[in-house]
Amino acid sequence: MAQAARLTFLLTALLIASAAGAAEAPAQAWMPTKAVRILHGFPPGGPPDLVLRRIATQLERRLGQPVVVENRPGASGTIAAAGVARAAPDGSTLLFGVAANLAVAPAIMSPSPYDPVKAFTPIVEVARGPYVLIVRADAPARTIAEFIEWARASAGKLNYASPGIGSLHHLATEMFKQSSAIDMVHVPYKGGMYAGLLAGEVHALFESLPSPLPYLQAGKIRILGVTGPRRLAILPDVPTFIEQGAADVDASSWWGFAGPAGLPLPIVDRLNSEIAQVLSEPEVRDTLSQWGIEATPGTPASFASYVEAEAGRWRERIQRFGIRPE
Repeated sequence: MAQAARLTFLLTALLIASAAGAAEAPAQAWMPTKAVRILHGFPPGGPPDLVLRRIATQLERRLGQPVVVENRPGASGTIAAAGVARAAPDGSTLLFGVAANLAVAPAIMSPSPYDPVKAFTPIVEVARGPYVLIVRADAPARTIAEFIEWARASAGKLNYASPGIGSLHHLATEMFKQSSAIDMVHVPYKGGMYAGLLAGEVHALFESLPSPLPYLQAGKIRILGVTGPRRLAILPDVPTFIEQGAADVDASSWWGFAGPAGLPLPIVDRLNSEIAQVLSEPEVRDTLSQWGIEATPGTPASFASYVEAEAGRWRERIQRFGIRPE
């Protein structure tokens, strides 16, 4: 009897252990069986691309399959995004999305290439960073107030640069114009914004970090203000718009991963966990910090809410500003 009771106890323990293992399995169930492609809608070499490639290298090691970054520039990143929206939701095709193609461009293009909320499954936010207002080093303005005074005194004769109609640079400047009651002429560039600024073709531009830093270190530009609630550690002497008594220009650059609509939860959870761990590595965080950018990994739900809020916010402002596609 004692031996039978012992056998029953052991079998029960084994069943409990098996059940516990089965309960834990779904969280670790997904393992890719082929290469993972990450589409990025902008040319190689920029800060988002550099961070993406570092993440891809670590993901390849963690997932045990090749992870390939595929740059598909054009149309404000919507070519790459549309490619992911059409892909099978099996984890083999992902988007490294940015504010431009996950929130702004679909609100401007007609017809819209996709619905940024319905066409994708948000996985994880990667990073956010502020915009800064830039002038030439010899400009007569050293503060936001002095810039506003300069613009008003110039009666619409100041020009500002952006990478194109509907870019966040363009929208940030329109917000600034409206909140400050100033008039400036928009000059879109396909490239060479800084060359235009330094040559005097334009007088100002809004830009995200870290692109302006080499020009600042060379003494060629001046940064007048930072969007957002606080100063940056890498620009401790540059006050925010709010500190200077100006209305905040509520614009920031942000990056994140998404998959096609209908991406299964085990795939989303696995990718979210792995990418968040990569972003927690000191080397990655230090690189972003040196660029004035903050790593912001969170849950898939929090990134989904953020994308939806951003898409709605920019859609409303694009309509209010009367911005039309080129």
